[in-house]
Parts: sequence; C-alpha cells; structure tokens
Amino acid sequence: MTVFVVWIIAFAAVFLLAYKAWDGAFGRAVSRWLPGVLQGDPAQDRWIISGALAVLAATFFVNPISMLLTLILLALVIWGGKRLACWTMRRVKLH
Repeated sequence: MTVFVVWIIAFAAVFLLAYKAWDGAFGRAVSRWLPGVLQGDPAQDRWIISGALAVLAATFFVNPISMLLTLILLALVIWGGKRLACWTMRRVKLH
C-alpha cells in the first residue's frame, strides 16, 4: 500500500509540473522532438505527454532498478535489431 501511495504522489507531482510547464520550454521541446505525424491538437498533446511522462517518472521513482534493467534490455534489443537489419540489407540484392 505504501508503494502505491508513493507512486500516486509522484505521479501527481510530475503530472502537475509537466502540465504547468507545457507553455514554456517543455512544450517547445516536445513539439521539436515529436514527429509531425504524431502531433495533434496541442491541448490534447498536453494531457497525453504529461500523463506519459508522469507514469514513467513515478515508476522510475518507485522501482528504479527494474526500470533501468528494462531500459538496458530495450537498448540491447534495438541495437541487435538494427545490426541484423543492416546485415540483411547488405545481403539482399535490390536490383
């Protein structure tokens, strides 16, 4: 129960900070980082991006080791997939 309460408090704090900072540097950074295809209505983006950031930050705050191991595992899978795709493209004859 304590972990849940800490997670909710961290979620609320990060969500409010991200939501309030949307008109400033945070919103400009997200609009530069997000591809044009994924950008929608700025009012909806504000809620979605703030919520996603809050979930990630609260989970990282409550369980940092699992998050770090997950991020390392994802990075290794992406790196391996990229290497495999490059190797495959070298082997494929495109003409």
